[in-house]
Amino acid sequence: MSTFAKPENALKRAEELINVGQKQAALQALHDLITSKRYRSWQKPLEKIMMKYVELCVDLRKGRFAKDGLIQYRIVCQQVNVSSLEEVIKHFMQLSNEKAEEAKTQAQALEDALDVEDLEADKRPEDLMLSYVSGEKGKDRSDREFVTPWFKFLWETYRTVLEILRNNSKLEGLYAMTAHKAFQFCKQYKRSTEFRRLCEIIRNHLANLNKYRDQRDRPDLTAPESCQLYLDTRVEQLKIATELSLWQEAFRSVEDIHGLMSLVKRTPKPSVLVIYYAKLTEIFWISESHLYHAYAWLKLFNLQKSYNKNITQKDLQLLASSVLLAALSVTPYDNKYGASHLELENEKERGLRMANLVNFSLDSKRENREMCPVPFSGFKSISSL
Repeated sequence: MSTFAKPENALKRAEELINVGQKQAALQALHDLITSKRYRSWQKPLEKIMMKYVELCVDLRKGRFAKDGLIQYRIVCQQVNVSSLEEVIKHFMQLSNEKAEEAKTQAQALEDALDVEDLEADKRPEDLMLSYVSGEKGKDRSDREFVTPWFKFLWETYRTVLEILRNNSKLEGLYAMTAHKAFQFCKQYKRSTEFRRLCEIIRNHLANLNKYRDQRDRPDLTAPESCQLYLDTRVEQLKIATELSLWQEAFRSVEDIHGLMSLVKRTPKPSVLVIYYAKLTEIFWISESHLYHAYAWLKLFNLQKSYNKNITQKDLQLLASSVLLAALSVTPYDNKYGASHLELENEKERGLRMANLVNFSLDSKRENREMCPVPFSGFKSISSL
């Protein structure tokens, strides 16, 4: 392990090693300094060292080193200079994103070059053998060789940053920003698997926040600013889930939002509720839950009529027509005649969960009827339009 009298000496030594092509040794030298117990109080040279450190981690795709260094730096500066940690993390994510985009551009350029040339004439024997054995096309190989490693590293970067920033009141703004960036990554590249994992990660973070209430620097969800950040993150999660057509995850996201609203016992902004009920209309339609679909439309209509001062009469009539058509699509009889007891119980539980999301009044004593649970009554508010 390298020892240095001053942090500046470690940075100087790392620069020397980089100049002679020994980036791994330079990274190790900086890692030894960052994890050393001698430098547990924040000072300005440490920020420059961390900037260089994350640059080396990105160049060498060393995600484990990056996580270790950022955890140590969080310990050093979270009580003294949180803004320094934010700058380092932003720099880390920016570099990772730039490398992924650069790899994608290079792969695209390679693909375009291959499309222009006469591949039959210019192919090398080893390329032909590889294509015959592996069955891969040029684009598949270029994606596997250039793009995939960098996008894996970018995904690992988002996971690392979220883990470092989780459940800290001083870092919750940056946590929300990172979550939004990760959602956009999943949307842009249609990463359904990673999106599900991301939702589960964020869900677990909130569960741990509620479980360990004596944690230091724990975010206070009753504070309006903190509550809004958590709600905005989950609303964005709901939007991406519906855009990716991940309806099961979208339903879970709605349950997350409803659970958060119930937890803080605070009515969200009308703009949040509008998105909430608009997405519920899509989810209930896909799931063929026509009664709840109609009720969600009614909730959306009432919200727009009460709070949207800029809505036109034409738009309001369109919303009213949607409520009417949704109500007419509700079947007067259920289709569960002859179903098994287990199926009926599962359907009952499913109905209760959906009713809870829209605050729908469900009569649990009348389980065996074939008629709809509650007659729909929402026409009074739209009859004048």
